[in-house]
Amino acid sequence: MEYSALIRTFNSAQSIAATVDALADQTSPPQRFVIVDSGSTDATLSLLPADSVVVRYAGERFNYSSALNQGIAHLETGYTLIISSHTVLGNPDAMAYAIALLAANPGLGAAYFMPSPSGPLTYSPIDASNFTGFNGVFNTCAVFRTALLARRPFRPEVFSAEDQEWSRWLIESQGLAIARITGGGMQYRNPLTDRRDKHLREQVAVAIYAKPDMLRAPYLARVCYRMLRPTATFADRVANARLLGTLVYYRLTRSLPPNFN
Repeated sequence: MEYSALIRTFNSAQSIAATVDALADQTSPPQRFVIVDSGSTDATLSLLPADSVVVRYAGERFNYSSALNQGIAHLETGYTLIISSHTVLGNPDAMAYAIALLAANPGLGAAYFMPSPSGPLTYSPIDASNFTGFNGVFNTCAVFRTALLARRPFRPEVFSAEDQEWSRWLIESQGLAIARITGGGMQYRNPLTDRRDKHLREQVAVAIYAKPDMLRAPYLARVCYRMLRPTATFADRVANARLLGTLVYYRLTRSLPPNFN
């Protein structure tokens, strides 16, 4: 039940050591670290295990899907953990549990860890009956069958939420489910997590690529309600107005607004 850890880095010196140390402390540590680095100028690369495979990102403009796909080309183990350089997996039994779960359940194509304290490891399945477009695998900390990543890499044209688009493919095209695991002690420490523009891009990408129902009238009406309800803050009104405008524009033109960022 060997697995590799695939990590995308760029000037991650403040966080990568904690990520690597937590994986080394797992009862089932990774057999290989595959690092796709986008030109770090700090001490990131010096903090990696000595036998890490370091792939220099190739491309004039950074694309997260392309970066992961470049790393996938160097995988040799049956399972792959894709984990952010800002993520710590605190429960030392987390990876052994996830790998054993996939090995024992051929109907599961992947698994991911929810942010949660370390504790009893449990999971719930995500499949066609309950996939929302937001609860598929999180590339923050997700375990995949490597053969599935090789069969269907991430799509570079998916500008955000590439993991949710991949989840839709897994569920709809392959008929497989995803395990959502709690108790792994997963902590995500990315300081950009709450940026509103990042959140907007993720929602729009999900609507276009993972859950097209979000482009239909009932969902658009819900966004409009969230924008207009009396208890909404000014920031919430602005955020929902931007989302509504972007989704309506895309629905009418099948393209993104010129000022979309």
